[in-house]
Amino acid sequence: MVQSLLKSLFLYSALAASAVLAAPAHHQSEPLERGVVPREYLRSPYPLTDGLTAPISEAISKRSLEQGGGPKKVTNGMRIANGLPPLAPRKLYHASPAGSAHKPRGSPALPVGNTAILVYGSAGRSGAPLGYVSKNLNSYGDYFVTTKCAEAMINPQLDSGALTNPANSGGYSNIGFLAYNSQTLPTALIRNVYMGGMSATPSGSSPVLSTQHSDLPGQQRYMESNVWSLGANSELIPTWINPDGKPALTELGYKTTGDTSIFISGGVAAAGLSSTPQIRLFLTDNFTC
Repeated sequence: MVQSLLKSLFLYSALAASAVLAAPAHHQSEPLERGVVPREYLRSPYPLTDGLTAPISEAISKRSLEQGGGPKKVTNGMRIANGLPPLAPRKLYHASPAGSAHKPRGSPALPVGNTAILVYGSAGRSGAPLGYVSKNLNSYGDYFVTTKCAEAMINPQLDSGALTNPANSGGYSNIGFLAYNSQTLPTALIRNVYMGGMSATPSGSSPVLSTQHSDLPGQQRYMESNVWSLGANSELIPTWINPDGKPALTELGYKTTGDTSIFISGGVAAAGLSSTPQIRLFLTDNFTC
């Protein structure tokens, strides 16, 4: 019986020794501190990036916060390396109301007017305008009254008695009067001194005989160009100088039919004819058509 017990004890010891020898050996160069687990037994609590559903920046920031650290800055290079698109540009400047108020603003365009010559009746500006002085000449080489604003003379210039037309109609810019056969302006209504284009004549001189005019080129006419003055309310007033050097009674009229030419004579108002009524001319600013 004693032999049986010894035999059982021997077998038990042999089995225990075999179990110890069969267990894997763990080599540890230094003793581990309490609570520290060897590295090969650690398992990461986070899945691989392939399983991420949120953008890489959000996932990394969340990990950093869970691990006790602050958010980490993710660059576009890091995103591109992980197959993600770059971050959207950030707006670094936020305009304040005061800053926006200093931005330049365009002013509304204001209409720019021109100067024209309006034609009125004998009552002047107290009546309604009859039309405009034309910028071009009619078939007789005379300026005329037009009711069409597109035909009006634009920006005439008055300087020291000389009235000029920028359109240079008939080849002459000076605006004056041409007499057919007499240097003396008649005191009665005679329509033979018409308003036309011509070369400049001396200021205050008597009529000059010349062919440099718009009425039948090549024909000699007595003419005066430097005859204009500016009255009240910008009224243009012509004054014809007779051969004796004295100013004549100078009244403006126009023909209401046909070529509607403008002329000067004495006695226009006295005649009172509806076919050749007296007119007065006024410069007006801010003319628009």
